[in-house]
Amino acid sequence: MPAATGLMRARDRRPLAARGPTCALAFAFFAEGCGSPVTTVILDNRYAPSPTTPLVVVAAYWQAVSFPVPISPGSSSAPQGTVPASANTAYVVLAPGWNPTSSIPPTSLVVLQSRIGFGVQLGDTLQIPVDDTTFIGHCASGSFLSQAQADFITELVFPSLFTTLAYDAATCTTTPVGDAGGS
Repeated sequence: MPAATGLMRARDRRPLAARGPTCALAFAFFAEGCGSPVTTVILDNRYAPSPTTPLVVVAAYWQAVSFPVPISPGSSSAPQGTVPASANTAYVVLAPGWNPTSSIPPTSLVVLQSRIGFGVQLGDTLQIPVDDTTFIGHCASGSFLSQAQADFITELVFPSLFTTLAYDAATCTTTPVGDAGGS
């Protein structure tokens, strides 16, 4: 019995974005199967479509829900199952000028953090609008994150997107890292 107790106390060291969706979806499916109301969250990319530099949401995370499918400007994500929550920060990674149908991953990324926390009640749908009025960190709009905020987002929320990129919050630029002698 003590071994089982020790296993139950083991800390899940996976990044938030890697472990959260599984837990939330498992609960959502369980609740739905019991006849309980379904609670969902939808991400709305409210940036205007642009033929030259579209601001594509390449990844997003809120509470225990990950949005790994790119969302083009003027589009919304599919509804994601979640659990009721109050005032949780949302995080977004934009890929300016990237084509989501491309087989090449984006190399220019901009990290954003919601200005306020978002919450949702049991059985409701939360719509998270992604634009410069609800998120900070888009340098082109004169909105900046601190480097500590950006480091939190790149290192803990979206580490897989930034394994080969360094992010500078003051300029909203990404640069390759670990390229020993590359061009």
